[in-house]
Amino acid sequence: MSSTPRIAILGAGPAGSALAAMLARQGIQSLVFDDEKRPAMLVGESLIPGIVAILQRMGIEDKVAAISQFKPGASFIHHRGTQMHFDFRTVAGRLPAYAYNVPRPAFDDVIKTHAQSLGVRFVKHRAGLLAHPGGSPELTLDAAALAAGGYENGSKPDLIIDCSGRTRTSARLLGIGAETGPRRDTAHFAHFTGIEHPYPAGQIVITYHPWGWSWRIPLPDSLSFGIVMHPKSLPEFGANAEERLDRVLATDPALSALTSNRKRVSDTYTYTNYQLISDRAHGPGWVSAGDAFGFVDPMLSPGVFLALDAAESLSAMFARQGEKLLDQPERLLKELGRYEKRQRAWHEAWHELIEYFYDGRIVAFYERGMQLKKDYPGRFSNMMESISSRTLALMASGASTLSTCSRMYLKGCSRWLLNRERAKELALP
Repeated sequence: MSSTPRIAILGAGPAGSALAAMLARQGIQSLVFDDEKRPAMLVGESLIPGIVAILQRMGIEDKVAAISQFKPGASFIHHRGTQMHFDFRTVAGRLPAYAYNVPRPAFDDVIKTHAQSLGVRFVKHRAGLLAHPGGSPELTLDAAALAAGGYENGSKPDLIIDCSGRTRTSARLLGIGAETGPRRDTAHFAHFTGIEHPYPAGQIVITYHPWGWSWRIPLPDSLSFGIVMHPKSLPEFGANAEERLDRVLATDPALSALTSNRKRVSDTYTYTNYQLISDRAHGPGWVSAGDAFGFVDPMLSPGVFLALDAAESLSAMFARQGEKLLDQPERLLKELGRYEKRQRAWHEAWHELIEYFYDGRIVAFYERGMQLKKDYPGRFSNMMESISSRTLALMASGASTLSTCSRMYLKGCSRWLLNRERAKELALP
């Protein structure tokens, strides 16, 4: 085993810490650079069953469960009256039939502590990079990072894995652009106590409003509430994030009756642009993962799943070939290309599924199913409802999001069964 790790990871979020832990279990050293500067709250508090399966493979589900709120499913409430309730028991046999809602800093710390228990070394340092466009490698650590990491006598890592999050350190330094999605929403959120939650304990609730949508995520000692809307609508609700959250909670018909005893117990945080993916995410000597690769709208909470899946994918690459892969630059580059292709496919599939929830097709599809059951009761309509519910649950849980059959099923239903005008009426602004 080399005296200095041949793999340097930038960032100790879920992607970086999980990857370091997975590599350590294979006997491969990595060094994680992290300046330990992160907000007290982060988006990504609601996990999906696909994440639970990864936590089980890592052997840390019990530690995550200890700091979390059990999550049995999700509800979608439309201001026009339609309500859709999904129970994760539908995905039993493919994935764990539940998930968790987590306080993100504590969740991130569980993964980091696990990595440390496996011998991973974390360096409190924001690693700087030097760009060598067209070179091999394209990126190297700067002198300060090399010194902080203990690299001496000209030694340096053979692979830099950028898990720096939305700062997209490697992409920005190399001038790599990004494709952004069609939406330009802004989200404000905070933690509250005293908000009534007339749903199963831990059930998350997405509410469609005339101005956008909101989330309610029950946590162990509070409830995360957030609003998502187009920036043009923000001034109608107040001059700042705090005023806007309070205005919505006090006046929105779907929420006001539940919030009279509310108390905000955290600062308010703002996020913008949830739809972005880098034009290129690897090159000679480097690769990006997690939000540094790209991020998806939070409607179905896929962000942490994509980060952990990226960690598993990169870890699997080394599991097949070991540390000797680092001695074969051309083969390594080819493997990184396969990794990037797979991650792009995940992002495309999640974007596609989330669009159904924005443009009204999911709600219209649900309404159409309920009408068919009413008009044609019996085995066939019950079977169609069962198939549709399970298909949606499996896709939203991470089990079959990539499945061609599931995606074609939704497309076919949208084409032949939906009232397109009704879908437009139900679409989010």
